[in-house]
Amino acid sequence: MDAMFSNMTLQNDPSLSNGTEIDPGPIQISWQDYVPPIIFGFIFLVGVAGNFLVIYVVALFKKMRTVTTYYLVNLAVTDLAFLLCCVPFTAVNYVTTSYVFGQAMCKFVNYLMQVTVQATCLTLALLSLDRYIAILHPMLSLTFRRKRVAIIGSIIIWIASFIMPLPTALYYRLVTITWYGESLKICRPVYPSKAWERGYQIFSILFLYFLPLAVCLFTCSAIVYRLYNRFQSDTNQMDTQRKKRTRRTACMVIGVVAVFAVCWLPNHVINLWAMLTEVKEITNALHWIKVTALILTYTNSATNPFIYAMARDDFRTCVKSAFCAAKEKKQPGLAPRSKTPKTTSSSSGRPLVVPAKLRKSPVLVCVEAQTVRPHIETETTV
Repeated sequence: MDAMFSNMTLQNDPSLSNGTEIDPGPIQISWQDYVPPIIFGFIFLVGVAGNFLVIYVVALFKKMRTVTTYYLVNLAVTDLAFLLCCVPFTAVNYVTTSYVFGQAMCKFVNYLMQVTVQATCLTLALLSLDRYIAILHPMLSLTFRRKRVAIIGSIIIWIASFIMPLPTALYYRLVTITWYGESLKICRPVYPSKAWERGYQIFSILFLYFLPLAVCLFTCSAIVYRLYNRFQSDTNQMDTQRKKRTRRTACMVIGVVAVFAVCWLPNHVINLWAMLTEVKEITNALHWIKVTALILTYTNSATNPFIYAMARDDFRTCVKSAFCAAKEKKQPGLAPRSKTPKTTSSSSGRPLVVPAKLRKSPVLVCVEAQTVRPHIETETTV
């Protein structure tokens, strides 16, 4: 994904393999090289905890298992896999001068990076299409918006994500370079030709960012337009709670797509510019711009759970319930409060007692049957 910037100063140094230069001595790691790994580590902890919490809440509470949350769980899995496969290895590369994980991990790690990013993009596109069908084509949604369809769609996403980045696994390898007489190993792709390299990188940028983003922008624009017109014309016909729920779910999807677009744009622009201009030297300013772009990409995978929490009341409620249940388990001496039914009382505060002879009265049985409301379980999202 970022082969042209891995081990930046070594791969792009013009004095590599040049024995006439003065030996600067052993390579030194300065304190600045430890700043990116520290930031990466903080994002890693927050992102892993947040995405794991999303998966845990949906698995624990049955009312959260809707069509939309199935896609959100798949998105949480892709974000979690991306953080686990990318952040630790990138952080180690910043504090080492040579790749230390071996050729097998060189191929495997970079391949999984591409797989998880591809799965994230396709999941976002499918999630926005789900909202588009639910809001703009409600009759069609009765056929396509089902949990089985969501599961099958997620499986297809992962199959396509494992197939499309196969060239990454084929062409990544360890390359030995010489730094003033010292042999160093760097993990980078070695393509058959320059044209092949450019073609595959353009293909990756299109399918990893621009095409999924185009689908998301089209669907989100149509959703915003339809919701605005619906709320303006049907304010008296729509239920208030349903209207709020629909608007919040749509805002959540739009927020996730917007954060994805903003966080990934700098990284793709830098990679595309470096490929087209054939950058020969990476300055200190360009180095920190690239570090900032990487921080944004990792932040994207850590912010989605917070977007869910801000946009959905049911998610916040389930998180609180999960923490309360865990706290009660840690304190076995405190028994949970039992819910006792309220008894009808008179104006004097004394409970009304029904005589035993009248308890089986047809009138009382009929009244009790009428006062019990049927329980209908509905989905929490539209």
